[in-house]
Amino acid sequence: MIPAAPYVYHPFIDPLPWAWAHWAWTLLPLCAAVALVYKSIKCSTMSRVPREAAVIFVWIIVGMVLAAGALAGLVKVMQ
Repeated sequence: MIPAAPYVYHPFIDPLPWAWAHWAWTLLPLCAAVALVYKSIKCSTMSRVPREAAVIFVWIIVGMVLAAGALAGLVKVMQ
């Protein structure tokens, strides 16, 4: 039996080293995709989708920033 190399990447066991430094940036494409799909379903015409998806994208980001601020404040108070 051949032993495993010492620096082998094991998915789902070892996290990617670069991912922990930049994980917050993955929220932007996720929010954009959710906004685009949601507005594609809800709008009556597709010509309205880009503008309304941009608006809801901003609202999602603002909501997440406010929620993060509220939770950070709660943690400060509880310490």
